[in-house]
Amino acid sequence: MSKSGNKDVAGVELKKLRNKKLTSTEFMQVWFHYDKDKSGYLEYVEFSQFMKDLFLKKDCTDITPEQVEKYTAEVIHLMDTYDENRDGRFEMNELAKALKIEENYLNKIINKKSIKDKHIQSVLKHYDSNCDQILQGIELKAFVGDLVRSCPDLPYNFAMIEQACNYIQEMSGDNNLNIESIKLILSLDNRQQLHRKLSEQAK
Repeated sequence: MSKSGNKDVAGVELKKLRNKKLTSTEFMQVWFHYDKDKSGYLEYVEFSQFMKDLFLKKDCTDITPEQVEKYTAEVIHLMDTYDENRDGRFEMNELAKALKIEENYLNKIINKKSIKDKHIQSVLKHYDSNCDQILQGIELKAFVGDLVRSCPDLPYNFAMIEQACNYIQEMSGDNNLNIESIKLILSLDNRQQLHRKLSEQAK
């Protein structure tokens, strides 16, 4: 938690969760913090805990647990719009729409005529939140999630991202990505190969 008390929901600032777009890394921090059982869904209990953490903080001490429960029920009712398959739980893409993620950063890179070293450096800088020159854990999931998001025909969900991580590990020979691995993955041939494999998986 930061000294200011602002960064206290899964490491993400309250004001960003409430009013602004999240980076893909921040969204993954929230997702994996609350998807306790790693089911790939936020069940009601998990989502309710997220709502409590979001609203029962130092700047919201006047809100009672009963009000949070009522608010959660109302939000779930309103978020039926986002629960596309009406199963009463939130998939990753549904929560992403509700919380709002920033524009896909990778689209700025992969849509260029040629990807240069400076572009790869900017990708590493964007996702490498702890500045250790390696994408791993949540950082890796955010990067891979944006790769999936860059393909409109692929579902943006937990299972697809996990599968993409497996394929990327096969391509790079490691489950952590350095600058050379990122360059390898973002090459046109490998992106097309990844897309083909994920498309087959999605059928």
